[in-house]
Amino acid sequence: MNTRFLETLIVLARVGSFREAAEAMHVTQTAVSQRIANLEDDLGIELIDRSARQLKLTPHGQEVVEQSRKIVALTKGLHQLSQRDAPVAGPVRIGAVETVVKTWLSPLIKEISTACPLIDLEIAVDTSRNLQDMFVRRSIDVMFQDMHFTPATETNEYVVRRICDYPVHWISRPELCSGLPRAHALKEIVSHRILTFSRFSLPHANLQAFLMDHGLENARITNVPSVESILQLLHDGYAVAAIPPVFVIAPLLQGGLTLWDCPAPLPITMLGIARRGASAGVLEVLRRAQGVAHAAAERVQQEAGQPWMRSLAE
Repeated sequence: MNTRFLETLIVLARVGSFREAAEAMHVTQTAVSQRIANLEDDLGIELIDRSARQLKLTPHGQEVVEQSRKIVALTKGLHQLSQRDAPVAGPVRIGAVETVVKTWLSPLIKEISTACPLIDLEIAVDTSRNLQDMFVRRSIDVMFQDMHFTPATETNEYVVRRICDYPVHWISRPELCSGLPRAHALKEIVSHRILTFSRFSLPHANLQAFLMDHGLENARITNVPSVESILQLLHDGYAVAAIPPVFVIAPLLQGGLTLWDCPAPLPITMLGIARRGASAGVLEVLRRAQGVAHAAAERVQQEAGQPWMRSLAE
């Protein structure tokens, strides 16, 4: 039996349409339909309920999907076992949010290039939401992002690693901060505009929840998807920013920017996610990311004297 047919059925069951399955597998819809038809012929049973208006698996189809997941996982495991002594090689498509780019992506690329020269890296930088869409469509192999990935809690098909977190603080130009007592600082902050990440990001959601918890839901928030744009507006004195201070260590130490002494939203936790049956190269990149981020956190501690980036490596 062709395991590619089984993989196609698994993808089809997950995405819910022939069009999306074709996009995820980088083939035509005709190819997806033909693979499913061939699998039905091989098994002698119907897998798709073709009387339904939307794609629906038959009871046999649902059972075959569950068994197919086990067969595909075992097949990939055997393949990886046979390749255990071979050098790690092949293409690896990494997706990362800008926070990772600003803190430890370059050291990761350098380490992979040195330790695993046969791995060919391709990098995509985007928001967590877009990276998750790309990951589901199989446009990237591993993603480093900060949003909850629901499929990882529903199946055991994914490897999820907590990489690091970034405490969030209120930061501004010194002239915006009058040095009010801690109890009154939040009210002064919301008298200014507040800069944060894109509207659909987890940091934005955390900020909104924080403001509501403190009765400050009328705060004026400006969403900016680009970290570089946030930093430029911050340096220009446009607003107070709710961001990780790891982005602006030098200006904070030199006095060009200041931290407000008051409670702040939750930290940003960075997750690394890959498929459990991914290639050895993909899993190697995920493994090394933890070590690289740990080293980056130590450098931040030494430079700033503050835990503005914390390793979560187990």
